[in-house]
Amino acid sequence: MTTYRKPIAILFTIAFVVTAVMALLFFNFDRRAFTAETYQQAFAREDFYNKIPSLLAQSITSSTDPAQQPLGMQGMSTETWESFMRTLLPPEVLKPLGDDVLISTFAYINMESDSIEVDLAPVKTSMRSETGTQAAIALLRTLPACTLEQSALIMFGMFTGDQVQLCNPPENVLPMLMPIIQGQMQATATIIPDRLTLVTAPPQNDPRQRLQTIRFFMRLSPILPLIFLLGLTLVAVRSPNDWLTWWGIALGITGFITFLMGVLGTPILRAVLESVLTKRLPNYLPSFLADFTGDFAAVMVRAQLTPVLWQGLTLAIIDSGMFAAGYFINKKK
Repeated sequence: MTTYRKPIAILFTIAFVVTAVMALLFFNFDRRAFTAETYQQAFAREDFYNKIPSLLAQSITSSTDPAQQPLGMQGMSTETWESFMRTLLPPEVLKPLGDDVLISTFAYINMESDSIEVDLAPVKTSMRSETGTQAAIALLRTLPACTLEQSALIMFGMFTGDQVQLCNPPENVLPMLMPIIQGQMQATATIIPDRLTLVTAPPQNDPRQRLQTIRFFMRLSPILPLIFLLGLTLVAVRSPNDWLTWWGIALGITGFITFLMGVLGTPILRAVLESVLTKRLPNYLPSFLADFTGDFAAVMVRAQLTPVLWQGLTLAIIDSGMFAAGYFINKKK
């Protein structure tokens, strides 16, 4: 048995290093990648909230049913819609709106709810306020100038509910349109629901079940390297010096690799995650958030590798202490 002890110990060491590195990646991924707070902090730095008006505008203009767009606004360009949304939804409205979507999304992914919903109360409040009126006026200013006949048709159409072609009214006509614009914005706000459901869980074959199973094994991943470490201890350790030596080697190599991954692994892991998310994200998220695949991948990698880097550094420090202790023990002998 003594003859085979060292080769078996080496095998246990290799198995520990491989599984420990993977366990650190999986465990940190499960712990950090499925909470809304992780993305709120990162997206605030990466201008996520400022992109919401652009995505809303793209979503509206790409609609397959233009009749669902507000009265008189069919056919408007993406740039016009984006300008309207930016005026209607200032930063103090965008931030709570985006946070609400993220919180609802991760509650859905974590199976704490069966739908992803967004609270439209801030939008409705903006539409009823002076902000909504100014957004409508700003939108009109981007359109071609109206003739007097067109201005009259707009006023008549808004009273009767007939379809109208919006244009930029003359300055002397605008005051007459103001009450109509305000009334239209308030009427539209009344029609809009308080909460909008973006995604609903399927009654069967819910993909979240598979995700929860994967996450369960991610949480259990630290058990495997501990088993190999126990095997290494039983096979190789016969004295305190053996323990310091073998554990020091195993922890030192693991710490070095994980620290190196924390420093240099971002491009590789981001590419892998982005590829996976591109294929799988539409199963879990609304198309609105699926457009942020690259941003999600970047945040996930950063959330995963930051603790991995510090954990690797901690293991390396522990390894240095064990080797130092082993050196002094040998020196006393």
